Amino acid sequence: MPRRVKQSRSLLAPLTENLSRRLSNADARLRRKVLRISLWVIGFYFFCSLMMGTYSVPRIVRLEMEKKGLTESNQRMLVELIDSDRVRRMLTDDPRYIEYIARTRYYMVCPRETIYYFRGR
Repeated sequence: MPRRVKQSRSLLAPLTENLSRRLSNADARLRRKVLRISLWVIGFYFFCSLMMGTYSVPRIVRLEMEKKGLTESNQRMLVELIDSDRVRRMLTDDPRYIEYIARTRYYMVCPRETIYYFRGR
């Protein structure tokens, strides 16, 4: 004679069986109430995930703002790089630019030049 093995039941099995039996025997008003409560719980969970989850709306907005700032910073740095490359070429090739820098930044003069200072400057 084959041996009978007792199947293990989950801890919540009596509760779910009782609930499903009650819902099937209950009137439509109770079923609507259970449906309404479950929809509210699902909606609340969805709202919380939109506001506080990994893919939440505030996080997405914050990341978009950070991306925009980094893009602008990248463009500024690219312009500075191009400008510094142009200045480097001018410092190696253009004697007029070197003279301009020497006169304006370091206040140098050529031999036998007379410098006039105005009081307003």
